[in-house]
Amino acid sequence: VSLATVIGRAIDTVKSLAEEKGVSIESEVSNALPDIRGDRKSLEQLFTNLLSNAVKFNVYGGKVRVRAKEEKKGIVVEVEDTGIGIPKEELPLIFEEFHTVKREHPEQRKGTGLGLSIAKKIAEAHSGNITVRSEPGKGSCFTVYLPIKESEG
Repeated sequence: VSLATVIGRAIDTVKSLAEEKGVSIESEVSNALPDIRGDRKSLEQLFTNLLSNAVKFNVYGGKVRVRAKEEKKGIVVEVEDTGIGIPKEELPLIFEEFHTVKREHPEQRKGTGLGLSIAKKIAEAHSGNITVRSEPGKGSCFTVYLPIKESEG
């Protein structure tokens, strides 16, 4: 599976939502990245979930940047936003099913609490992982590591 194609399709999926919110999406993903072994639809879901959150929890006029690079027998993809961020005490919980981050303003509570738990399960099903760093008021960066397809033979 080509991650460049998968990420491109995920960006296309959230493009109209981003335009509505005035959020720009920048992609630094090379078509020259090696393929990974995986399920295209599941991987699209993983990156659509991350990009959708990056747009939903962003500020009007904010930015989302997607970067991918080859590193240690795998590909590292970062989805970084300039959004509202996640409080430190919430970070250990955000990948749990149905967990939604408690927000001061009810309009900032958007979501079912399933997107990140699904993203984590998909990453792990592909022998990878997902981590996050975030600062309230400055944004979040989700990092996904996926191993490169081993050559057969």
